[in-house]
Amino acid sequence: IPPETSQTDDALCYRKELQEALCRYTTDTLTYIHTVRAFCEMFSKWMLWRDTEVEMMRDIKDRLEALDLNFNHVTKSEKKGKAFVEYMKSKVTVNVDSKRVALENELVKVLKDTASGLESLSSFLDAVEKLAVTSLHVFTENQVLHLPEGISPEYVQAVILAARVICPLLLDFKRDDNVFFLLKLQNVEVLAYQLDRYIQTSKTICEKLDKSCFSDFGLKMAVETVVDLDVDLSEDDIQRMLDHVNQLDEIRMNEQFRMVFLFQEEPCHGFISEFDKRQPTMLQFLKELEETAVQLDRMNKGAKISSVAGSSVGAVGGVLSIVGLALIPFTAGVSLALTMTGVGLGITSGVNSAVTTATEVGVNATQRKKASEVFKNFMEDVQSLQSCLEEVT
Repeated sequence: IPPETSQTDDALCYRKELQEALCRYTTDTLTYIHTVRAFCEMFSKWMLWRDTEVEMMRDIKDRLEALDLNFNHVTKSEKKGKAFVEYMKSKVTVNVDSKRVALENELVKVLKDTASGLESLSSFLDAVEKLAVTSLHVFTENQVLHLPEGISPEYVQAVILAARVICPLLLDFKRDDNVFFLLKLQNVEVLAYQLDRYIQTSKTICEKLDKSCFSDFGLKMAVETVVDLDVDLSEDDIQRMLDHVNQLDEIRMNEQFRMVFLFQEEPCHGFISEFDKRQPTMLQFLKELEETAVQLDRMNKGAKISSVAGSSVGAVGGVLSIVGLALIPFTAGVSLALTMTGVGLGITSGVNSAVTTATEVGVNATQRKKASEVFKNFMEDVQSLQSCLEEVT
């Protein structure tokens, strides 16, 4: 084959690759815009469903607490007489275990609906995140890329810019929902709080996106992107464009890059530095908590300490129940003083149940005190990291 023929074949190959790559990048971008717009369009219904689930969780929490009131319910209540009646009623209530099971079954149904809602939310957030790291330069007026009818390059750029403005808020959702929203009856108040926070942050994101770029655009799925490479482009130009488009696609699909990008003007090295400083003590907390759980287990064979951890030993996944609570360092605007001493937590049905359960089975007070101390230190580390993220968002 003559050299000039081979070069022509290479040029044709590069042209085809560039055409496919540019079409794919553009089509994916329009797909993300469609996903975001569709979620914003149905957000009012999504929010109504989630608000209902929050109220159901809070109702379950109230009925759970009513099953086992302590005398503080009377002393702290403004209506002492009514509170005393409720306290006495809780002490003579029969079939407490069966009522707990019934509440747990209710929570199962609620969390099933919540999981479905969070799945659609996840797709929306993923699309927003990918739009935020999409190149503006691809969607400038040019002779190569022809967008579908009714979609201008300026519109696509407006959506990208809007996604970049609000993307730091996505840090609020950076947790594994499948792990966090586990069926833990004693954590129901935390679940309700976190779901409500998801609702409010999602509402803010949708409102900002809708106001800045969706109000004058019809909802439709458009994929008829055309790439015209008949313009005068040299082989070097085509190869360089192909390399750039491929790099842009790799960047957009890189989860670690997207995570760093969420910090925007706030450099993420501040958070990383703080995390590096706190990580050793946090890992030590997990180690000490596991050792304490093992000690409790040895002293109380047959006792159920699943409220302390997911198993009697509490290794790894078992600790998630407590760690999951720790990741919510404040509620209703008030910082949780999680001391596990009976005063703290603010969420009485959460980690406090670790103390309650331990007391009920007569666990050695030394182990209880140790667990309280290590958890208090852990919360100081968690709240420090949370403050870093709040500054960014």
